[in-house]
Amino acid sequence: MNVAEAKKDLAIKTKRGLPIILAGVLFWIVMSITGFVLPEKQVVWVYLIGMGCVFPFGLMIAAILKIDMFAKGNPLGILAGLIGGINVLNIPLVLLAYFQFPEWLPFVVAMLIGVHFIPYVWIYESKSYGLLSVGTVFVTSVCGILFAEKGFTVIPLSVTAVYLLTFISLLIENKKADHYQQKSA
Repeated sequence: MNVAEAKKDLAIKTKRGLPIILAGVLFWIVMSITGFVLPEKQVVWVYLIGMGCVFPFGLMIAAILKIDMFAKGNPLGILAGLIGGINVLNIPLVLLAYFQFPEWLPFVVAMLIGVHFIPYVWIYESKSYGLLSVGTVFVTSVCGILFAEKGFTVIPLSVTAVYLLTFISLLIENKKADHYQQKSA
């Protein structure tokens, strides 16, 4: 299997990571709601716990939908997993934000998560991941600068919008790929 075939196989088997993005949509919706209904001291705990739940929840969604998120037999599956796992190494930065400037936690979390999606543009040959990465960084930057005092509400709402657009875009990309695959079979 050459690189082009491996990329195509990975995109098909994993549905371009759609279950993880859906889990991310749900995470940001929860963050948006808690930003309105809970005090900041409690919301930061929801962030810390919720971040650790996104990947396992995405795997659960994948299992329900019968999507092979590990793309067994595909060498790029390991690369995709390692890139996803990069966020574990960001835990010290998230904890630093929590202890030193908790009001910036939504900004820090959104930025760190947003930038890690760039490699998936190449891996999945997906413009949707460019939208997700650049869009998340852009809206987080704008909201962080213009609405710093409302970071626990404005940032998660704006990131939720980017994730929803990405989710819809991935559905379209996957549908086109499925149609092309059926046509060429």
